[in-house]
Amino acid sequence: MNAGPQAPGWHGKLPSLGDFASRRLDASFIEPWDGWLAAGLLALREAAPDTWLQDYLASPSWRFMLAAGVLPGAAGDAGWAGVLMPSVDRVGRYFPLTLVLPLGAGPGTTGEMAALWHWLGRLDDLARDALYEDWAADRLEDELARMALPELTPPPAALAWPTAGGGVAELTGPSGCDVVQLMGGAAQRAWLAHSHGCGCWHARPDEAPARILLTRGLPDAHSMARLFGPAATI
Repeated sequence: MNAGPQAPGWHGKLPSLGDFASRRLDASFIEPWDGWLAAGLLALREAAPDTWLQDYLASPSWRFMLAAGVLPGAAGDAGWAGVLMPSVDRVGRYFPLTLVLPLGAGPGTTGEMAALWHWLGRLDDLARDALYEDWAADRLEDELARMALPELTPPPAALAWPTAGGGVAELTGPSGCDVVQLMGGAAQRAWLAHSHGCGCWHARPDEAPARILLTRGLPDAHSMARLFGPAATI
């Protein structure tokens, strides 16, 4: 089965490949995304040259939802949803793997938000299997072809949702807590009404507190420790 144009695209490193690879993502997404990740990883290495790799490899995968306006240029015209996780290529070069799909609309209701986060959970499971079972690119493509996005409608408004100092706010909950439970109804409604230019990142490690990061734009290079540095494993 070949993945069609509506399947999630991907970019980054796979253990079965010897270098970067991408499918169904054009330069308007890849260039800013790749530059953001590269700058963040450089900041991690410079801040903790002896331990950054250990922290990176111990970091969780992140399910994310980006509203329109987060990315620069043409990519910022759409929202995006996907999974970001630490990875490595066949020759030992470290760089995250991203599985992602542009959102033509929404989510516009709390029910649609729950459906989207459930879909992201399935995508997260798929990404983990691809890395830990050393899938070839063709196997990944076959599995992504089965990942139909739930139907979404536009939210009722698109305003700026401010976050805490440094453009990042954090919510935590019990291990295994679902993202919809963690955000709560009020936070979900706030996202639906005020999400333009903001991102929502969710990690649910098996033996650590569930976490949500709410960001204005993408986290800056010095905030990358919340995703892949020592703060990601707390």
